[in-house]
Amino acid sequence: MRLDKRNQFKNIKIVLSRWGFSKQGLLNNSKGEWYFFSQIQLILLHFIPPYPKIEHTQVAINTFFIIIGLSISIQGLIIVIKAFLDLGENLTPLPYPINESILIKNNSYQNVRHPLYKGLLLISLGISIFSLSLIHLCLLIFLAYILKIKALKEEERLKIKFPAYKKYIKEVPA
Repeated sequence: MRLDKRNQFKNIKIVLSRWGFSKQGLLNNSKGEWYFFSQIQLILLHFIPPYPKIEHTQVAINTFFIIIGLSISIQGLIIVIKAFLDLGENLTPLPYPINESILIKNNSYQNVRHPLYKGLLLISLGISIFSLSLIHLCLLIFLAYILKIKALKEEERLKIKFPAYKKYIKEVPA
């Protein structure tokens, strides 16, 4: 069992290294590690209870917002899952493409350059709507800001790695 845990740790270390994580990068954000950790923190904060808590709304209004919010979040989740699958081995949580990556411009990436980010923002928007929470609305705004910065950093690197990305930017909206 101990050997099995050691192998699991070794496999995790290999994946993190393949994605570009390093001890130095964690200290100085050399590959956008801080953007990723900020993104994860903002996503996890969506689990906090809504504030202000609206208890005395009419049932019909409350049900309307729950249905709309859940519908938007489910749509976002579908977009995220599809984008993950479309990226395949090219997936990295950092805004730097991995060395062996290829440029993906088809499927969910043919209509929008950052479908993962779009899906995450839709999930966050849906949570904000069905919870009727100002805190969750603020989380959506902060998440949009972090993802915008991360996308700009990612696009700088993609232009360097893939000359065809410059044409792709002109054809497909972010």
